Amino acid sequence: MSKRNRAVAMASAVLLVAGGAVTAMAPAANAADYHGIDGNSYVYDDWQDEENLGVDDYAQSNATALWETVLWADGAMYEDEDGDWHPFKKNKIDGSFGPETESATQWWQNHYGIPENDGVVTDDCWLSAQSRLHGPYTSSNVQYSGSARTVTFKRVSGKYRVKLRGTGSWKIAYYDKVG
Repeated sequence: MSKRNRAVAMASAVLLVAGGAVTAMAPAANAADYHGIDGNSYVYDDWQDEENLGVDDYAQSNATALWETVLWADGAMYEDEDGDWHPFKKNKIDGSFGPETESATQWWQNHYGIPENDGVVTDDCWLSAQSRLHGPYTSSNVQYSGSARTVTFKRVSGKYRVKLRGTGSWKIAYYDKVG
């Protein structure tokens, strides 16, 4: 075999091995993907890079249920179709970002002086809410000190967990899954 042929064969072998290594690594990278409320760092910077939530963004999700828990903890109010105001009660924590959650989010935004009060949970909302997180305490519990009550979230292996109405156990706060 000539020197040139050996060099071409060697280069081909290197490319094949490298390509195989990249292919072998791809499934592992996908397995590590997590699309939920992150808790991998200190609690005081857990929520600084979260996704927007609203009627058009992750409206049916456990992440929405986590936000609804914040609304309940802060004693948020929502306005109904007739213009009457009602407290956002615990039984509203269902992971569905509908008109009541949107209205309660607008109330919350006004209450905490968030410049945009359009009912969409944005970075400003997450940062403001994050300032009231404390912990973690025993069993990975993180507390949110709301205006009306303190609530507990679980933070296990870098993933926030939340309780939804009627589901029993703690659920991972995914953006793309409810229940």
